[in-house]
Amino acid sequence: MAASAPEPHILASNLHQDQATRDMSLTAPLNLDPLLQHHQQQQIQAQAQARHQQQHQQQQQQTLHQQQLQQHYLQQQYLQQQQLQQQALYHQQQQQQLQMNGMNGASMGAVMPAPTPAGHQAELNYIYGMVEELSRQLADNRRVTEDIVSGLGRVRNKAKAQGLGNDDMISSVADDLNAQGSNLDSIISELSESFDRAKHSRDANAALLTQYANAISLMLKQFHDYKSKHVADVAAWHRSYRAQLDEARRENSRLREQIWEMQTHAGRANESLRKFRRKYDEDEERFAKRVDDTALRQELRFWKRMAMPELEDDDPYWSGDDDIIDEAEKERLRELELRAVQEQHMAESQGEDSDEQHHLASIGMGMGMGMGMMGGIAMQREESTGQILPIPPPRPLSAASSTGSTGR
Repeated sequence: MAASAPEPHILASNLHQDQATRDMSLTAPLNLDPLLQHHQQQQIQAQAQARHQQQHQQQQQQTLHQQQLQQHYLQQQYLQQQQLQQQALYHQQQQQQLQMNGMNGASMGAVMPAPTPAGHQAELNYIYGMVEELSRQLADNRRVTEDIVSGLGRVRNKAKAQGLGNDDMISSVADDLNAQGSNLDSIISELSESFDRAKHSRDANAALLTQYANAISLMLKQFHDYKSKHVADVAAWHRSYRAQLDEARRENSRLREQIWEMQTHAGRANESLRKFRRKYDEDEERFAKRVDDTALRQELRFWKRMAMPELEDDDPYWSGDDDIIDEAEKERLRELELRAVQEQHMAESQGEDSDEQHHLASIGMGMGMGMGMMGGIAMQREESTGQILPIPPPRPLSAASSTGSTGR
């Protein structure tokens, strides 16, 4: 930094030249040539710019020095806090190690370090952020100072190489400034155009963001409305379902109660019927009367059949007797006979042999004889032959018994 600073004799010569220039400007006559006046004004402007640059350089050096001092102070403070933190942590580890050694012996390992307190860590982070910000500013100031010093070095080298004096140097600097001014106009126009484009892009992006925000807000509103409606519909459906389920449960409970009552009444009725049947069956007089009545009826039936063999079994005379077949059984037997006749006609039409017909006839006769012997179905007479007297039923045992009790 000391090597890049301007030399003292150069500053002194510049001050003498400024004083001489001011004296010349005061003592010069007012009716000078316009070109000379313009040249003098340019020289004055160049000198003023040089002084301004020197002052700016000095201010930059002072600011840089202050920032370096501040950064050095912050670094020292940060290092001190780090040292204090390390010392406290080391002391805490030593205490924990001593405690662990006192409790569990000297073979215990070192304990893990405790975390840094939140407030202390926040302060350290803030200080570290300030140090980084100052470092960045210091780097920027160093770059600007180097640019200024390099510019002054180029001017000085140019003056030494070309052997120019102060006036010639000021005029050349003025020409350079004028050239830079013309370049600045073009740069300003380009920057203005770029700024207008950026502004237009910013406005377009802002409009697009506004539309996007409106669309998102509308979509969120629709989502919220749909969600609220869906939640309300689901809640209403659940309420209806629970109401129907509760009604079905109550109906089921009511039906179960009715079934239980019916089962209770049915059990009582069955118990009453069983008691009645038990009492009815246990009555000895009724049983003896029933046995006697059955024996008398069987004996009367036997003598009637023996006395009137010419009457058929289905004669209305026997309608009041016990062994007469009921109407349903007669209808069933008639259907069986009709079906047998139809099968016989079909067999004859198909040309079946006589052996099979004889076999079927013998089977039918055997069945008829079996039924006749059992006494369940009356014998059927053949219509093709003459009238044959029916075989009388076997004489019941009640006719030869003295008591007439043959069962129920």
